[in-house]
Amino acid sequence: MENKVITKQVYAELLNDFMFKRIFGSEENKDVLIAFLNVMLDDLDIVDVTFIPTEHLGGTEHDRKAVFDISCRCSDSRTFIIEIQRGYQKYFRDRALFYTSYPINEQGRLAKGSHDKLNQERRTQGMEEVPFDWDYKLNPVIVVGILNFSIKHEKEWPEGRFHSSYRIREDLTHEPMTENLRFVYLELGRFKKKLWELETRFEKWMYLFKNIQDMIVRPDVFIENEFERLFTLARIANFTAEEMEDYMHTFKQCDYYNVIRTAEEEARERGHAIGLAEGRAEGRAEGLTEGLAEGLAEGLAEGKKEMALSIAKKLLVEGMTVQKISELTGLDIDEFQTE
Repeated sequence: MENKVITKQVYAELLNDFMFKRIFGSEENKDVLIAFLNVMLDDLDIVDVTFIPTEHLGGTEHDRKAVFDISCRCSDSRTFIIEIQRGYQKYFRDRALFYTSYPINEQGRLAKGSHDKLNQERRTQGMEEVPFDWDYKLNPVIVVGILNFSIKHEKEWPEGRFHSSYRIREDLTHEPMTENLRFVYLELGRFKKKLWELETRFEKWMYLFKNIQDMIVRPDVFIENEFERLFTLARIANFTAEEMEDYMHTFKQCDYYNVIRTAEEEARERGHAIGLAEGRAEGRAEGLTEGLAEGLAEGLAEGKKEMALSIAKKLLVEGMTVQKISELTGLDIDEFQTE
């Protein structure tokens, strides 16, 4: 079916999963990825990268696998995991930490594989095998997360600060335990600058991740070569029919279920708080019990429906049929359909 909204759009949304991988995860466009990483990680000088598999299996067939958006390695064996996160997930920091365990463990497997290959060659030549002796020297793993929301920080965190970089340090002296693990987050929810306020390349990248889909032409402020390439790649008129289909399909398979799960958690917490308040007001054990039950039900229902309506309206704009939206969200069609 024809999508009237998309046909009016000039540039594709960069946070779309298909679009993100098309621009930043392909060999022919890796110059754009390198430019992006050098701006986001200004203490590094990345000249070239090699894309590596994004799907990582666990140690056994029963272990959970991890699939990254983009994974690459530069010439000094530094590994990068680049992820987009469209909707807030309660344990997304733990998820990022869990993901780093895969490329870290892989370094041990690669060392063992190299050792096995060496011994195979030695056997072929009639030589004695050598024992496996890995010294656990690790190469750095860096996670770069582009988040379409704001992280909950400590109270002193400046409201306008949209960039954070975490490493492992000693509590008092801040001495680094290791420089081989780093997490860099870009919070689009905290980025509020207008087009005419942009000063640095960093700010320009943030602005485009948040706003390129609303632009008609490339503004003069984006004069750097990487932005010229980016605007060309993001131009919807340059898409093939297959690319257009993939672009639209990704919207329909966004992080719907993960977002709903987080909404349910938040609703439960709100319901619990409501229940406690009502119970205390009654001052009776039965009042507390009833308050908890009613508050939980009210909070959960309110949270789920509010999130379902938000997602339904988004999917409607992106061209999904009202029947499919109703099936996914559990809403009646007349609850979200607009003129």
